[in-house]
This record gives sequence, C-alpha cells and structure tokens, in this order.
Amino acid sequence: MIDPMPAPLPPRRCRARLRASAPLLGLAILLHGCGDADGPRATADPERGAELYGAHCVSCHGGPVGGDISDIPPRHNAEGHTWHHGDCELVDIVLDGLPPREGHPPMPAFGDRLDEQDVHDILAHIRTWWEPDQREHQQQVTDQVCG
Repeated sequence: MIDPMPAPLPPRRCRARLRASAPLLGLAILLHGCGDADGPRATADPERGAELYGAHCVSCHGGPVGGDISDIPPRHNAEGHTWHHGDCELVDIVLDGLPPREGHPPMPAFGDRLDEQDVHDILAHIRTWWEPDQREHQQQVTDQVCG
C-alpha cells in the first residue's frame, strides 16, 4: 500500500502571495486560486524538461520504462503514481523536498537548483510517458487540488 501524501498546501506561487497580502486579500486569493490557464503548464517545454530530468531526476526515479507503482523512490512513468498528484503538489515536492517517512527515504529539495518553470518543464517531459487516460486524470486532479 502506498502511503498517502501529506495534505496539499496552496500552490507555491499562492503561498508567497498569501504571506505578503493583507489577511482578507490573502483569504480571497486562497479561496479563488492563483492559477492561470496561460501559466507555467501552458508554456512548459518538454524538450528542456528532458534535459533537466536527465540532470536531476533519472538517477533516482528512472526513465520512461520499467518499474512498478510501489517503487521507492517512485517511478514517474506510466508504471508509477506521479500522475495521481496535481501539478502544484509535484512542484512543491520537487522544490521543497519531503522528510523521510516510514519505509521512504527523504526527497531532497531542489529549490536551490530548479525554479517553478523548470519543474513544469520536467512535468511536461514525464507526461509524454503517460497514457492518455493518465494525462486526463492528472489534469483533473490538478484542476481540483491546485485551483
């Protein structure tokens, strides 16, 4: 059984706005979301993402084939479970890392080496490994979780 992910936070771009905003404006941002259809996902570059994935991710997470949904660290291909999570959750995990959990090593933070656009480019690359129904499901999760 896969351990559940921690409860999602507002997207990284929202958290900064929430801290910098007056409390009521921050609440409005949280309730109405910070996403924008022409944001990083819409402009992501899967070719650049392939280069970044090769430099930062493949050594732990593997490539486009092989693996299993229960692999630790998880595979990002169609055999893994990355497509079960929204973009904002994945961006936060990559940039901020995850602490160790029972049976799971820590995920190091890459925020000192990558920015949000870099992660969206990486996600655009790994999406090319997913089946159409997985991409559709992941978009629905992103819409629900990331607002």
